[in-house]
Amino acid sequence: MQIYDKIKLSIRNQTYKPGELLPTEQELAKSHSVSRPTVAKALNLLSEEKMVRRRAGFGTQVLSPGKSVLTAGLLVPRLHETEIFEPICSSIIETAQENGMQIIRPPELSLEREPSRLADQLTERFIEAGVHGVFFTPIEHIDNQQAFNLEIIRRLTRNGIRVVLLDRDVYAWPRQTPYDLIGIDNIEAGYIMARHLLDNGCRHLAFVTAGNPAMTIQLRRIGCHEALVQSGLSAKSLKDVEFLAGDPEATARNLMDAKADGILCANDATAAPLLRALLDLGADIPHQLQVCGFDDVKYASLLSVPLSSYHQPCRDIGRTAVRVMLSRINFPDSPALRVTLEGRLIIRNSSCGPIKSS
Repeated sequence: MQIYDKIKLSIRNQTYKPGELLPTEQELAKSHSVSRPTVAKALNLLSEEKMVRRRAGFGTQVLSPGKSVLTAGLLVPRLHETEIFEPICSSIIETAQENGMQIIRPPELSLEREPSRLADQLTERFIEAGVHGVFFTPIEHIDNQQAFNLEIIRRLTRNGIRVVLLDRDVYAWPRQTPYDLIGIDNIEAGYIMARHLLDNGCRHLAFVTAGNPAMTIQLRRIGCHEALVQSGLSAKSLKDVEFLAGDPEATARNLMDAKADGILCANDATAAPLLRALLDLGADIPHQLQVCGFDDVKYASLLSVPLSSYHQPCRDIGRTAVRVMLSRINFPDSPALRVTLEGRLIIRNSSCGPIKSS
């Protein structure tokens, strides 16, 4: 790998220019004090990336940049429905370009609104294009979602396409698929947010989410339970409240009737309309009631009461995903990586200090 990295850098900074021949295997082995088979492995990796062409009796020739680009596809069917995926995908595209990889995102398929059909179309397109890898966010809230997502992965891998999962696994926690996955630790995120409210003096916590929550949301709830237990309270004291998207006021009234003093919303998209409904009903935020969300989307700081939230490191997720993909392409048999990046608590006015006892 050291030889591979050194030659790759020399090609990129044009120490070895397109069309030129690299030193022979024997010369490289002597200059690096290694065996010829070791040099051959490094050159074969460069050949697989189409940075060089190897021909018996001729040598190893450097290819032009246009012929050396790796390709990968973005398979994120609900890209425009969840705000965190836009910055993640933008970071993937930017980082990939810096590392000689081209990201394919077929624009002509973006009009398909049904996520499973879109995923099918994208998968077929990526197979036809012969991409080296695919960044895949498993689809939720469809019939037989586990079987569907596994079949997408099988179709890709049967065609030699490497898969890196973004944000979530195919299986429900704690079971894990043997594929690379990049995201945050949602249990830790839930713990941090609940602990923040408890440290502010809240003692009657409620977790608000739409019906049939995603696995990432369920993991956040588990983290809230753990925060309650470590604070000497019962995990069962966490009140689960279903968010009614068509009637946020009914959800807000339910929370106020239950005398909740700390509300954890599954995400900022739930928190924003609920916060407005609570204010309309006269809730004293943050003095008698505190509200937090997850994801720290762009508008979180612009609400009538700026929202405390758990910030996802979207750009770092994108950058890490590209590095993992490059490693997976170069070393397809290496153990699967599960990388959890650390987010951070962003405190705003919705939970900015100790709560007043009633």
